[in-house]
Amino acid sequence: MFIGRKNELEKLNSFYDGEAASVAVVSGQIGIGKTTLLQEFAKEKNALFFDAYETTAKHQLERISQIIGSKKTLTAEGVCGEISKRAAKEKQLIIIDQYPNIVKADPDFEKTLHKYFAEEWKDLPVKLILCSDAFMLVEKYIKGKKAVWAKDISLDLVIEPLGFYESCLFFADSSPKEAAFLYGITGGIPYNLARVANMLGVDGFQEYGLVSVPEEDRIKAITTKLFLDKKTKVGLNPEAVMSTELRELAYYNYMLTALAKGLNRVNQISAEVEKPKDVVVPYLNSLMTIGVCKKDTAITEITNRKKTRYSIVNTSTLFWYKYIVPNYEKYVEGDIAGLWDALYSNIDEYMKTVFIKICGEYLADKSEKNQLPFTVEQIGNWWVNDDEAGTTDGFDLVSLGKCDEKPATIFAQCYYTHEPIEVAQLKTLIEKTKQLHRQGDAFYLVFSNAGFHENAITISSAIKNIMLINLDEIR
Repeated sequence: MFIGRKNELEKLNSFYDGEAASVAVVSGQIGIGKTTLLQEFAKEKNALFFDAYETTAKHQLERISQIIGSKKTLTAEGVCGEISKRAAKEKQLIIIDQYPNIVKADPDFEKTLHKYFAEEWKDLPVKLILCSDAFMLVEKYIKGKKAVWAKDISLDLVIEPLGFYESCLFFADSSPKEAAFLYGITGGIPYNLARVANMLGVDGFQEYGLVSVPEEDRIKAITTKLFLDKKTKVGLNPEAVMSTELRELAYYNYMLTALAKGLNRVNQISAEVEKPKDVVVPYLNSLMTIGVCKKDTAITEITNRKKTRYSIVNTSTLFWYKYIVPNYEKYVEGDIAGLWDALYSNIDEYMKTVFIKICGEYLADKSEKNQLPFTVEQIGNWWVNDDEAGTTDGFDLVSLGKCDEKPATIFAQCYYTHEPIEVAQLKTLIEKTKQLHRQGDAFYLVFSNAGFHENAITISSAIKNIMLINLDEIR
């Protein structure tokens, strides 16, 4: 089942156009859907698709020769020569998945491949795609300064998790609340989404006992199969993904657990893991390199080093380190009920993070479609640090954009609660904006999963720059 990826396919098709040789690099974490995307792209094209799993140089050549259709094992020169013959007749698409495995096994193969690309294929329609799920190896062997391909790359495509709207296509019949939760725990990762779709399918409903069960019980059953039941291991384990890139996961795991607890500044993380800042920062940099965490700065103060904090990028990874790791004894013992109770008791805190991400996507999507009274150019946030209390206070989202071609600032709070939002919370948002020097007109957006009280609706209808948006509208 192939869903979404319209933009990625458009970029790949643009790369494929033209009659001169060109090279693209496609990267992204395990389970993100790189292979599926490339297989979809390669349909109805004259393509050679080679998956270079870890093996010896001799075995790699044997496998490539079989895929090309040769009855004997070709040398690297022989493989490239065969491609030259074919490209002289029609365009050739060559996709090498897990490309670093070829280089590690046979560096001379890479030299030969690049020589043909730069010389013999220069004016031939050879479209070469190098793919890998190891960011550090991609940097070392393909994109880095010392890599032979570094100056030849015409498309550098990093595959990200699917957004909320594309993820919802995997569970189209779910309610807005269920869709938001499933998006959160899957993190928009196609590997996880496909398994949820299977559980929610007709056969899955029968197999997993999801027929005519309350929504909360269905959510619990799906979460259990994805992550809580150690025996099934259906979901993509974030630790297993990181182990393909990093050695010695001990401190990485500890730091991610600290981030999941809300300790998001270097000094806080340093105190938690009992390591000096100059040790913590390189660890965080490594996590950023492989896309596990990111550095956040206040949107109007990007050079203010005092306003720097870190966060976990993917909500599925956040779920793991917020709930599984702190309750690891229950996980190992198979105490699924105890594990579920531990996480569900403060699930709203987690879902607030998921909801903010969904609201940000809503803003970007509506702006792109010109369905808002303003356009959005940047989406971020802004906060004030309380060093004494070790806390921060600010906005969930702050966007910079335009209204009638003049600067505009959009302030947003995202409430994931059980009660409708009242007028008092609107006033709090407006009052808080006085802390920040805004650019041009101000717009105040309040997102809520539980709707709005009548008094809030009355106020917003009378003031044009206040917008109330509930989860049902987003979904």
